[in-house]
Formats: sequence, C-alpha cells, structure tokens
Amino acid sequence: MKTHLNTLGIILATLGSFLVWKYLTELNWADKDAFLKGKGVMTIPSPSDADVKKFKYQLWMSKLGLGLIVFGGAVQIISNYWCE
Repeated sequence: MKTHLNTLGIILATLGSFLVWKYLTELNWADKDAFLKGKGVMTIPSPSDADVKKFKYQLWMSKLGLGLIVFGGAVQIISNYWCE
C-alpha cells in the first residue's frame, strides 16, 4: 500500500508539473524571437472571445497542474509517515 500511494503521488506531481510547464509558457505575450535577441518587444493584441476563452482555459489548466503538484506531494508525505 505504501509503495502504491507513493507512486501515485509521484505520478500526480509529475502530471501537474507538465501542466504548469505547458500552460504557463503559453501565457507570455512577449515576442520570444525578439526577446532572445535582447530586444524588449511585447505585443498584446485586442483579444477576441475565442482568445479570452483560451486564456481562461490555460489559467485553469495551470492552476490544476499546481494543485496536482501539491496534492501529489501530500500523498507522498502521507505514504511515508502514515502508511504501514
């Protein structure tokens, strides 16, 4: 039981890390090519309804990922101290 719970915690935290990485990197409006060349260019176009919906989805997914990281870590702690 202890090993299974610990493994579940690792899987949840890994999945959460992936979601945070994937969706938080998409929330940046900087022109990445210009930024990598040392130019501070930022473009914020007027959002359409679809853009707002996509942005809200990305925020929700990144928050879900953070929640999975925290929950997965808690599951690992529980497996280490409260499971026999």
